[in-house]
Amino acid sequence: MPLILLFNKSMARKTKLDALKTRQQLLDAAITEFATRGFNGTTLTDIARAAGVTRGAVYWHFESKEALFNEIWKEQLPVRQLIAPLLSSETRYNPLQLLRETLTLALQYVSCNPRWRALMQILYQKCEFNSEMMPEQEIRSQLGFNKERMAALIRQCIASGQVSQSINIELTLTLFCGCLSGIVKNWLLKPDAINLYVQAQEIVDNMLLMLPPNNKENVATLSATSVEFTPAAENNVPITLPEVGAAFRHGGINPRPGE
Repeated sequence: MPLILLFNKSMARKTKLDALKTRQQLLDAAITEFATRGFNGTTLTDIARAAGVTRGAVYWHFESKEALFNEIWKEQLPVRQLIAPLLSSETRYNPLQLLRETLTLALQYVSCNPRWRALMQILYQKCEFNSEMMPEQEIRSQLGFNKERMAALIRQCIASGQVSQSINIELTLTLFCGCLSGIVKNWLLKPDAINLYVQAQEIVDNMLLMLPPNNKENVATLSATSVEFTPAAENNVPITLPEVGAAFRHGGINPRPGE
């Protein structure tokens, strides 16, 4: 192959990689700026400056601020995928334990991951939605509380005899969603008022009291099992998970609150 063709292919590959890098820089910068300034208070110039690129580079990748906002959420993996490798082997045969660990680990993951904390700040504190933006409910369902998946899990608990058939699944899901949203919102407003990492299991165990058991043995067995999400290390290195995309690998994990 002529040398000029090899050179052109190499340059094209480099140009594509540079474009992908710039795009990711813009997404990362947008998350930081939206979490700090709010969506309405952030301009594309702010994002370009934070990313270290020109405003023209922003428009090359995203046609508007709303398009950039929407792409942020499309690129995020659901928290259930991020915590999947951390679930204990017991959850294979115990749907109630799976429910408990999923909710507990999700709260602990959010409390330890700076990127996810910023995403929650945008979603709950720093955003006024308009018609061009992905709806809040769609974002919440995609990333965290998916009612269909939770309903299926509760039905498995009923089938296994861990939860009474008398349960009102729709009402329970509404209560669960309200609890989780309220807890995260209050934690974001006053992070020193609650140690979300440490108290996540206690919070979830109290939520699960809303599930009417068939007998007391199920509750006792469940309560005796400890759930804890352990960060990869205590020195701000990223969590290593197979499902974690490049956007998460550089985010870092803070040590446990108060340590």
